[in-house]
Amino acid sequence: MIKMALRILMMPVLFLIRLILGSLAFITTISSAVIGLSTSVFIILAMVEFFIGYWQNGLALMTLAILASPIGLPAIANFLLKRVDRACTFVEGFVY
Repeated sequence: MIKMALRILMMPVLFLIRLILGSLAFITTISSAVIGLSTSVFIILAMVEFFIGYWQNGLALMTLAILASPIGLPAIANFLLKRVDRACTFVEGFVY
């Protein structure tokens, strides 16, 4: 009886979490593609800065390129999305 009430109470919450996770995954995928294009621009600008002698600006642009690349902030976002998905799956398994 208590487990059935818990299922009824948790169903809208879990549905909302799944809906939010799906939309965030979509946004992350699209933004990773767009940011991947800007990463190449950052790298080209960093190389130009290195060649003309402004190495501090080149390092700053390389740092931006690493953060915007698929191994930077998008990887952290994907990691967090997977962790929230696992937590949601754990709660679903516990309730059901």
